[in-house]
Amino acid sequence: MTLFNDWIRQRLADRELVMLMASLLGIFLLLVLLVPVLTPLLLAIALAYVFDGVIGLLTRCKLPRMLAIGLTGGGALLLLLFALLAVLPLLTEQIGRLVTHAPQNVQSLREMLHQVQANHAEWINPDYLQQIIATLATKMQEWGGALLKFSIASIPGMITLLVYAVLVPVLVFFLLKDKQLIMSWSQQFLPAERALLQRVWAELDTQIGNYIRGKFWEAFVIGFGMWLVYWWMGHDYALLLGVLTGLSVWIPFVGMAVVTVPVVLLSFFQWGWSDTMAYSVLAYIIVQAIDANVIVPWLFSEIVNLHPIAIIVAILVFGSLWGIIGVIVAIPMAALVKSVVSIVLERRAGGTEPEKG
Repeated sequence: MTLFNDWIRQRLADRELVMLMASLLGIFLLLVLLVPVLTPLLLAIALAYVFDGVIGLLTRCKLPRMLAIGLTGGGALLLLLFALLAVLPLLTEQIGRLVTHAPQNVQSLREMLHQVQANHAEWINPDYLQQIIATLATKMQEWGGALLKFSIASIPGMITLLVYAVLVPVLVFFLLKDKQLIMSWSQQFLPAERALLQRVWAELDTQIGNYIRGKFWEAFVIGFGMWLVYWWMGHDYALLLGVLTGLSVWIPFVGMAVVTVPVVLLSFFQWGWSDTMAYSVLAYIIVQAIDANVIVPWLFSEIVNLHPIAIIVAILVFGSLWGIIGVIVAIPMAALVKSVVSIVLERRAGGTEPEKG
């Protein structure tokens, strides 16, 4: 107990470390309490990080920053209009077709499982197989109903959506235009002894920027590539699978495994046990391999390496706290924890002497 008390007194004597931990705790509690309210701001910050990379590239080409902001914003609006007018109707049509064909798909799956049981009767219990079929049929109907209900009117209402559509672009514009002014203004709320906090922020700012920009472009490239491959193969649900594959990159490990299920099932429903179905699954595997071995190392070369266990734990912890937002920011938050732990261990090892009162 005496050793513990001595350790506590030593840590409290390090005022910079105490200020760092207190500031981070306050920010964390604020986020926990206000995430639902701050969702438009968080979304705007994420988009600002994405656009800031493009703006930085344009300014390095000698364009004025305001002109770069205008060009980037105009391009983003054109892409948004294209998505709403061309991509969204096609995606809605594919979802509707999937729901309409759900009974036939369930029947195809039931016949396939019965065939497997007939060919391997000594390995598969018929009663257990019936339970599997009933469960799969129920789940597919539930997923189909959920997809059918998912529309613009349900996110989570037209009024909220319109408010977001106005607020988010305005927030993004001012975050990009007045970035330095906002940073300077926010520093007045931080403690005077903030050397460690500034060090952590510098590291986290780099990590968040690289991660969000990298994930955005990774999702776009992988989703577009998956759609292009399946469109060329004549897949009925090429766009839907492309969108799902693009979204899956935001959830490391888990996302790829989850999306594999609809890829295999929808390919089976269209082509059955055939060479074309095998080629479609092989194409998905090749795209994922290219993502893991080419795109990710190229886009995330400056990201701090985290052990897969640390990533999974971060997804579980922050996902339980903030839902889908927590899953998306899990890796930057894990990088923050790693940075803070490194500082604590560094101070503990005596790398920096506590400041004398």
